[in-house]
Amino acid sequence: MSEQPFPSAQIIALLFRKKWIIVAVSIVAAVGAYAYALTLPSYFRSTVNCVPPKADQSALGGALGGLSSTLKDIGLTKMTGKSGDAYDFIVILYARSLRDSMIKRFDLVSEYKLEKATAQEQRDEFEGNLEINLHNEGNYEITIYDQDPVKAAEMCTTFVSYANALSNRIAREEAVKATAYLENRMRLMDSTMFALADSLSAYSKKYMMFSPLDQAKASATAITEVQANIMKQETILGLLEANYGASDPQVQAQRSMVASLRTQFQDMQNKPGFAGNFALSDAAGVGARYMKMYAEYEASMKVKAFMMPTLEQMRLDQQKSAPSLLVVDPPLVSEKKARPRRSLIAAGTGVGAGILSVLIILLSFAYRTLKAQINS
Repeated sequence: MSEQPFPSAQIIALLFRKKWIIVAVSIVAAVGAYAYALTLPSYFRSTVNCVPPKADQSALGGALGGLSSTLKDIGLTKMTGKSGDAYDFIVILYARSLRDSMIKRFDLVSEYKLEKATAQEQRDEFEGNLEINLHNEGNYEITIYDQDPVKAAEMCTTFVSYANALSNRIAREEAVKATAYLENRMRLMDSTMFALADSLSAYSKKYMMFSPLDQAKASATAITEVQANIMKQETILGLLEANYGASDPQVQAQRSMVASLRTQFQDMQNKPGFAGNFALSDAAGVGARYMKMYAEYEASMKVKAFMMPTLEQMRLDQQKSAPSLLVVDPPLVSEKKARPRRSLIAAGTGVGAGILSVLIILLSFAYRTLKAQINS
């Protein structure tokens, strides 16, 4: 059985014969779509162009930047709950609470005739009339469609205002948490400093240790002088014994003085009282413990001095409001509608109806052809 050639000529002839039907269906569909589009409300568009501030208006951001690089060991870099950069402002612009505020403020439920709809359906309807574009240059374009051109412009301005208010609320809550954290750390720091101060005071009284470096230097100088004097007197004793003999009164007096100096030297090394209330043999351990406590106290003082202005700035941040979006181009009242585009709706419907009628004709032709082949 040979294959039948594709009946392209027959199809073209069929479509040519049915052209008026196709044209009529397209025209009727286009007219009907246009008539339906006339019943749709006209929407006007208004757009506001905004940019974030060039510098971070929140002192919390700057404070955390300095603290994170300086105070990593005490954990202040965890205050924001974010390990990297802060969230983008686009998160605020897509917040559900922001949409609910706009719907309530402008009574959009009544305007959209969605009194019986769910809250999510109301948000979806508003979302269909809202466009948010973040450009590569960093600016935001917020477009809102509404049946009233004046109301559309007002909604753009209000949307930016609500977004800034929401951003400020989040920033204040963040500042409150960070302030509470810093205040707690300050209290712990004060407790630590008081405990270290008491320990240093008691340690100084017990060992008469006030300045380990100066005391060590003075002790070393005194010991060196005493040791040099002993060696000098021993030399004199040797000369006297060589000249006058061991039984000479002058030699015995010199020997007694040398013995006294040696006893004094041993007492300086092994008994408390010379450099402080500790023996020189224990000076290293006593001084090391003192220096450790003093270093901890000094470090706590420096950390507290660094944290104090930051804490005060955060307390101020809880009271102030800084805009997160600055308006570059305010919204304008549109002079002509933006949608619906009735001519496009009619043209699209007409073209779609024409294509559909062509498909129906082709399917009908294919069915008749196949049926004829089966019967023959």
